[in-house]
Amino acid sequence: MNFDILAEKTRYLKENPKGVSEMCKVMEDLRDESYAEGRAEGYAEGREEQAQMTAKNLYEQGLTVEQIARAIGFSMDTVEKWLTQKAG
Repeated sequence: MNFDILAEKTRYLKENPKGVSEMCKVMEDLRDESYAEGRAEGYAEGREEQAQMTAKNLYEQGLTVEQIARAIGFSMDTVEKWLTQKAG
């Protein structure tokens, strides 16, 4: 029974112009959503990378871990981790 429903829906999506249009719209939406997710992930990675470089520079200028964390908007634990990775 489910096979018949699936076969009917597949036939509609492949053979009916409205079905093809529906399928194309869904695929375009999935593509757009994937691109948006990729851009957001890339932005977050870039922001963190820049914050790490800034943290190192501020530390070298004599700021405390607490001051750096407040300045760049990351936790003190995260800043400490970055600074020990850079040193090690």
